[in-house]
Amino acid sequence: MAGSSVKPTPVLKDELDIVIPTIRNLDFLEMWRPFFEQYHLIIVQDGDPSKIIKVPEGFDYELYNRNDINRILGPKASCISFKDSACRCFGYMVSKKKYIYTIDDDCFVAL
Repeated sequence: MAGSSVKPTPVLKDELDIVIPTIRNLDFLEMWRPFFEQYHLIIVQDGDPSKIIKVPEGFDYELYNRNDINRILGPKASCISFKDSACRCFGYMVSKKKYIYTIDDDCFVAL
């Protein structure tokens, strides 16, 4: 059908979460939009939990920071390492999907 604006359902749509550890705004997601916009993102903020992380409009996401991890895990929160992007492990823990894809916040699409 020429000119159709219906997007095909992405592969693994209901079975895949994308986990992103970050210390910065996620403007880099704009270049990944064609690949990621139809998936659920789990963003785990590393560093200062009072810093506001901005996510571009249109993405389905959950954002967690150290305060959330402390609240959810209580005395076991120290098992989630910070300041080395290993905070992504928390994203693995909270995902309820069969598959997880992870990407760092400084990975860019090759042009």
